[in-house]
Amino acid sequence: MNRSVLAVFLGAMLLLSASTSDSAFAEQKDTKKKTKTAEKKKLKPGFQPLKPKQESEPKNLTKSIKPAKPQPVKPKLHTQGSTTSLDMSGKWEGIATWSASFDYWDPNLGSYREACQYQGNFGMTLTQTGNIVRGGAEITNFKVTGGRNMQVCSEEGLAPLGSVDAKIFGSGFSGKLGLLDVRGTVTSDLIRGQVSGSVGEITIGGEFTGNRIFK
Repeated sequence: MNRSVLAVFLGAMLLLSASTSDSAFAEQKDTKKKTKTAEKKKLKPGFQPLKPKQESEPKNLTKSIKPAKPQPVKPKLHTQGSTTSLDMSGKWEGIATWSASFDYWDPNLGSYREACQYQGNFGMTLTQTGNIVRGGAEITNFKVTGGRNMQVCSEEGLAPLGSVDAKIFGSGFSGKLGLLDVRGTVTSDLIRGQVSGSVGEITIGGEFTGNRIFK
């Protein structure tokens, strides 16, 4: 082979090699471009690739949960009706005032409503069993303190006396005194009460205050 033919052959081989290399580089470049374009197509405009979230430090639960406030303990209330510590047994003495109202006919005045006022000493002797109180009451040394016709009041006046039948609840009591209703309060040495009601055609109302007699 002569030198001129060898030179032509080598030149052709160099051109082919260069062309192949350029073609491969261009193909590789084109492949990278297509890959980037495909990756860009997968992402929506305006969004960035998601980054893995870093786990935040656990919150201090002791700060967020407030301890419950202790509720005050309410004391149990004891009503007066829940005790029977008071004992009304014994003798009581004091002062009583009362009124007696009734219809009266006078030859000079005709028919009218008389209202007489009285005052006297009262005495009660009582016995208590549980919360039941029984005994008797009497009025002594009573006098008329007011009325339209003092003579009529002296003749017709009725005193709150008779048997006692009552119940005690704490420091209070209520029941019957003869035909009248009686209610009041009592301590270890003091009694106060009111009476009200009717005896026949006479309406009676009054009050009494006394002390326990210690002998």
